[in-house]
Amino acid sequence: MSDPALAPLFAPLELRGVTLRNRFAMPAMQIGFTENCGPSERMIAYLRARAEGGAGLVFSESCAPDHPSGYWQASFCVLNEQPRPGWERVAQAVKGAGAAFVMQLWHPGAQRVPLEGFAHADAPTLSPSGLVQAERGNGRAMSAAELDDIADAYIRAAEAAKALGADGVELHAAHGYLLDQFLWPETNRRGDGYGGDLLEDRARYPLELARAIRAACGPDFLLSLRFSQFKEVDYGAKVFATPDELERFGRLAREAGIDMLNVSARRFTRPEWPDLDPDLGIAGWTRKLSGLPVMATGSVGLSRDMFADLFENQDPALQIAADLAELARRMQAGEFDIVGIGRMHIANPDFVARVMAGDLDRLRLYSKSVDLAHLFEQIVPGLMEEGRKVEEI
Repeated sequence: MSDPALAPLFAPLELRGVTLRNRFAMPAMQIGFTENCGPSERMIAYLRARAEGGAGLVFSESCAPDHPSGYWQASFCVLNEQPRPGWERVAQAVKGAGAAFVMQLWHPGAQRVPLEGFAHADAPTLSPSGLVQAERGNGRAMSAAELDDIADAYIRAAEAAKALGADGVELHAAHGYLLDQFLWPETNRRGDGYGGDLLEDRARYPLELARAIRAACGPDFLLSLRFSQFKEVDYGAKVFATPDELERFGRLAREAGIDMLNVSARRFTRPEWPDLDPDLGIAGWTRKLSGLPVMATGSVGLSRDMFADLFENQDPALQIAADLAELARRMQAGEFDIVGIGRMHIANPDFVARVMAGDLDRLRLYSKSVDLAHLFEQIVPGLMEEGRKVEEI
């Protein structure tokens, strides 16, 4: 390693019996290299290249459980028997290149906008309360039977992920999708014990899923949960209004069998509650209050966050050396355990290897032209056009 100051980023880490060779992860991102709702040859090569490039942990693209309400558009994956051989090849390719492999399980909830003619396009769009955000509806609230049916689909998907060779699964409860819609008080107004004002009620469904997956997949299967305060429809949103709420959620997550919290932020350095601590970001607060290993993400190496870049045409500039130094400082201070590198991994398959070699000058600047920004225009039609509250970084 060329820079000893970055040593904390290259230390191995063990999670639920899975040893990561370093602290760099490539988080789940919708690149769209899909075929029949599963991996294409291009996706297999793409994920293998990031593992060969040095990442310690590689996530799949988001995969919906096999339920009619989870089918959205052809660029998204559904985890069922048809694409399973492709995912087996992904797991073999990623793990064969030295990285751990985790599949992310995701459901669009009220953000579902199915295309006509796509599978199950006539199925109902389901969510906790039929809301994308306050006073903005889409679809309808899930019935008690549908809560059970979708939970069963998640469990089957987790069992399938284990059988095909994944080291674990991650529950996507961020960015305003289904499980996040349960956590966010603005989109969860249920009165059946699965929603309302009390955090413990809003968290009940996502954490029941976690507990059921742990029971189904056993003690040696890594279980992560990704959450965010902000939403794609509201940058200023807060699932956890206070540190006390976050601490209670962390305790419940530990009790449910979750091994790691993946904390998605627009910018990893932004203080969450600056009146209480002018420096500590949401990942640092989560590590401090939950006691669980934490993965931090949020515009590492780039001056603009992903959503400002993709939806507001604000091109980022490189700031990789400064961000790496800050990451190492914060990791050494115990603020988080893993760092998710998104857009820089898209632009640079060998990002980790170049960082380790000190070859920062040859890193390619991420831009929308390499991130297939048109994909986002296809998969979220209309949802970003109204009702979104924008907050400066």
